[in-house]
Order: sequence, then C-alpha cells, then structure tokens
Amino acid sequence: MEEMHHNVTSLACNDDAGENGFWTAHHVTLATGGEWLRQPQQEWTATGLSIYAPAMQPGNMAVIRTEVDKCGMPETAIHSMSPPPACLITTAPEQLTDPRLPLLKITDATEAILALGRYARNQMMGNVIGVTGSAGKTTCVAMLAGALSPWGPVCKSAFNANLPRGVAWNLASVPWNTPYTVLEMAIGRMAVSSRMARPHIAVFTNVQPAHLGEKDTLRDIAITKSAIFLGMSPGSIAILNRDMLEWETVREAAEKRQLTILTYGTHSDCDFRLLSYEAVSHRVTVNAQGQKLTYQLDAGGKHIAINSLAVLATVSALNLPLAPAIKQLAKFQALAGRGAEKPLHVQGRKIMMIDDAYNANPGSMAAALEKLSETQTPGRRIAVLGEMAELGSNAERYHTELAALINHSKIERVYLSGEAYNACWQLLEQDRKGGHVTTHMALKPLLLETLQDGDVILLKGSHSTRIHELVRWLEAQSA
Repeated sequence: MEEMHHNVTSLACNDDAGENGFWTAHHVTLATGGEWLRQPQQEWTATGLSIYAPAMQPGNMAVIRTEVDKCGMPETAIHSMSPPPACLITTAPEQLTDPRLPLLKITDATEAILALGRYARNQMMGNVIGVTGSAGKTTCVAMLAGALSPWGPVCKSAFNANLPRGVAWNLASVPWNTPYTVLEMAIGRMAVSSRMARPHIAVFTNVQPAHLGEKDTLRDIAITKSAIFLGMSPGSIAILNRDMLEWETVREAAEKRQLTILTYGTHSDCDFRLLSYEAVSHRVTVNAQGQKLTYQLDAGGKHIAINSLAVLATVSALNLPLAPAIKQLAKFQALAGRGAEKPLHVQGRKIMMIDDAYNANPGSMAAALEKLSETQTPGRRIAVLGEMAELGSNAERYHTELAALINHSKIERVYLSGEAYNACWQLLEQDRKGGHVTTHMALKPLLLETLQDGDVILLKGSHSTRIHELVRWLEAQSA
C-alpha cells in the first residue's frame, strides 16, 4: 500500500522552485505514448503531476481515475479547483464531463505515472539523494532538504509518497534544473523505485523489525531495502548507519554495486562519529572525518543527533562545506507525528504533548521513550503507547521488551492500548502503571483524569492503531 494516508501533499520545493512550467505537450506525449484528444494551446506548460486531489499544486497535470483503472483522483475533485489542472490524464476520456481542459488518453494510469517519472529523471541535471530505512526516513529527508538549502533550490518528497507511484509522481514534479532532490524511498518494490530514481547518493538509516511477515527475518528486510542500490552507478555513494542491525548484509550489497561507502553513528570505525550528546542542551559533538565539531540542535533526541551525522556525511559527499549545513541543522524542528512538541491547555492544565503518533517499530519506539525520559519537566513524564504493527512472529516479544526499557527510565506513568502489551503490562513496575485498555478510545477518560500541570505526554503507535486520533482529540480539548 502506498504510504500516503490522508496527509500527503505533492513534492515540496523551496525558493519557489516549482513556480514555472517545464513540461510541454511534446514532453508528455514522448513520456507516456498517450494521445491528446484535446490539444493544449501552443504555449502550454505544466509544473508537474498530481495523483491525489488534496496535493494538487497550480499548474499540475491531474491523473483521473476510472471505474476500471483506480489510479488517480476522481473527476469530481477537479470541479472546485482554482486554478484548474493544466490537463487531465485518463484511460477513459469518454467518462469525463469537463470539455474545457486539455485531455490526454493513456492505456494504463500506473504505467503512465511511472513513465513520466522516468522521463523527468532523464531530464534532471541536479543531484538525487534517496533515503531509506525502517525508521527516520521522513525526518532525515526534511533535515537534508533544510541543510542543502544554502546552495540553491531543494525539492523533497512531501510526507510519504515513497513507493513507485509516489516516487514517480515526485520526480515528475521536480523542475529539471533543481540542484538537489531528496527522495524518501520505502521497501515496497524498491528495485522499481531505485532504477527510476537512480540516486547519486543513498542514505540508509537503519534496519528494524517492521513490515515483517510471519516468516520474514531482519536479513530479509535488509536485503529488500538494499535494492535502493540497484539503480546506482559504480562509484556512487552509500551513506550507511554503522550501528544498524544487519550491517554486514547492507554493506555487502553496497560493495557488490561498487559504491563508495561513508559511515555514521557511534561505532569507533565511523567516518562521522557521535562522540557525545547532551540531552538537556541538545549539544552534539562529532568527529567528522578527523575534524571535531560541536553544534546545538533545536530538536531533541539522540536519534535526531544521529540523523544529523547522516546529513553531514551527505553534505561532505557533495563536496560542500559543513558550516552552512550545521547552521541550518540548528534550526530544524521535529515534524508533526514524528516527535513534534506542542504546548496544550487541557481543562486548565498546562501540558506538553510529544506527537510521535505517525508510526512505530521497536527502534523508533525505543528512541521516543529515551527522548521522553530525558525531557526536563516540572511535572511527570507520561507515555501513551499503541501497538506496533507488522512485527511478524515475534510481535509479542518486541512489545514485552519495552517493559525493561521503561522500568529503567525516568518515565513516571504508562498507558498501553492493545492485547500485544499483555505481558509488558505485567512486567511494568506497579507505580508506573497508568492503564491498559483494549482500544485507544478507552484512554480518553483516563488521560483527562490523570493529566496535571507541567506533565509531558508522549503519544506513539503504528498508524493502524490510530493513536494519532488521540493527538487530534487532545488538540481539540486544548482549543
């Protein structure tokens, strides 16, 4: 399933990089092999592509889905768009009712989207950076895009359009003279995405138990994600987290493609090594290929500090100076759903909410709990945890192992949702137990009853457990 959910937008570019059209009707025909049933005007151009109505940007071409070909947006969505799409692309033009817009007939919507992505990639003159991993992809993409901004326009995947159609849609929306494009690339059909995106640099954040079937192993995940290297030319650069699980598997895959490897993390062999991280001040000390650097981050958490090393390695690989990138890193703030902190007033009580509810696996859960434990507060540290999905046959063990982590932390109160936490709940120290419920909705009265002035509350769980709905609910209580 495309990891877009309902908050995805189209490719995000800074410096108005996507303001002017760069697709011509001739380009579109060459890319798709489609037939113009209503020709655009002679000076017609398009700024990119959209397959999802809420993500529509001015000047985008719109793919319209049909009863048979479900890829794209419904035609009804375009009726209220202002300005309207640059053109409509569909497999069933006879079903459309708007006679005004240029119209391109294609034979398969998915193939047309992929073809537009491949064509656009062939025109692109700048550097393409692909980011993959079990956790931290979206945050790393955002940090990279910010860090590279001193050297010109940067385009990046917005939210989670990170499977082949999403990667193609993003590529098709990058102005061809953009210096830097940072793409999030997920595990599904990775070889297709990589051969289309052909990254100059691949950043591999980690391998965690995620997207596991009953018989899958961590090595299977590592091998599948390593397909990001398949679209890369010999001599291109792989930036790898030296501390990741299945390190040897990923390293061997990069070496097989004859890639240049740069490493980051805490391991003594790292090219970019974290020497220390001060949780209170967010102060980071790094050995960057023999150069000792110290800088401060606005966003908290050791995992953010580790991500900053991946950014420095990328900047170095591009032969750019580190100082301007570090200045941008210092401004980075955690993203909504991925650790963003938000002050709230709930029934007259001032609290701080950490919204990390977009998704969860054992690695990202441990990182979030560590950040909560290190947070300075006059009140209590409260964890509200939904289940972690797609963990395969060891799902209960991964949930149970969180008990020891919590018991050795500074977290004062824990609320759990879901049966996978049954054993974890039993192992928690008694004075930390807030509540264990079957569904997330049952947490509402418990939270209203427990919250006190000065509390910091972390909300985290896999998207399917709907902990994000509790985030919206708390925000509504505050409003």
